[in-house]
Amino acid sequence: MELGFKMNKANKKKRILSSTKAAPSAVLKQKNGEREKRYLALLDNLPVGIYRTTPDGTIIEANPALAKMLGYRESEFKKINAKDLFVQKSQRESFRKMVEKEAFTSFEFKLRRKDGRSIWGRDYAQAVAGPDGRIAYYDGILVDITREKTIEEKLKKALTKLKESNRERLKMINELESHSVTDDLTGLYNRRGFFMISKEYLNVASRNKTKMFLLFLDLDHLKNINDSFGHHVGDAALVELAKILKRTFRNSDIKGRMGGDEFAVFPIDASLVGVEAVLGRLSKHIKAFNSAGDALFKLSISSGVACYDPEFPSTIEDLMVRADKLMYEEKRQKHGT
Repeated sequence: MELGFKMNKANKKKRILSSTKAAPSAVLKQKNGEREKRYLALLDNLPVGIYRTTPDGTIIEANPALAKMLGYRESEFKKINAKDLFVQKSQRESFRKMVEKEAFTSFEFKLRRKDGRSIWGRDYAQAVAGPDGRIAYYDGILVDITREKTIEEKLKKALTKLKESNRERLKMINELESHSVTDDLTGLYNRRGFFMISKEYLNVASRNKTKMFLLFLDLDHLKNINDSFGHHVGDAALVELAKILKRTFRNSDIKGRMGGDEFAVFPIDASLVGVEAVLGRLSKHIKAFNSAGDALFKLSISSGVACYDPEFPSTIEDLMVRADKLMYEEKRQKHGT
């Protein structure tokens, strides 16, 4: 009995060991099955498109989210080639090359829905090789980024409009600034512009201890021209004198219309000899214009020249007053008054 008991006990132990060896395999299989079900359920319920396609475009698998995204029923994907979903079909080949080149990459492109509307997709994909080493299929996750792209496009348009608006604003500011220092009729500096820039020149002359000369002149008989031929002809006379000043003096010389029939140029030179030479050219150009006889009027000017001496500093306003007095002295002498 005792032996039998021992034998029965040994057999029982053997049976227990046998059953315990088999248990892990069954449990593992059951757990794997449950895990796979949960995994498949997860794929089906993900809010992004999950797919598997072959290199030739056959859709092997697609989750409900992808079907909904593109407006198809899941069963319809079997009849669709992935190439036909691309708005630009050439992008399918670009997509394939990129996926096969990179281990895992993303690619953005437009896809066409069943109803004809297009959406933007961002595809995160990888290529999977078969036993023969060739690409067997592509696994991918497709995200609908249409809203993101729409916002991006609106932002780009807004930025473009803003840039255009800024360009227009800057253009307007430049024009306003130009008008604020430029005489509309002659294109020379106006009084404000002339004084503003001449002051800078005067500062340079003061630092360098250099003499400079300012010319102040007016157009004789402008009132007579206006009364005889009209103000438009008088304006033409002012424009012609401005053209002569531009031809006579250097680009660096500040040429301005002070108002009415008065003009000024600064600096015209740094030496008395140079001043005499440039005034000679001015007289020659005026005579040439009058000799041509193409206009209803003759040009005649009265002028005065004031010298800036750094040893006895003065302002541009002081120079203008002195040159103005000299100009009127010349005018009185010419007309005998």
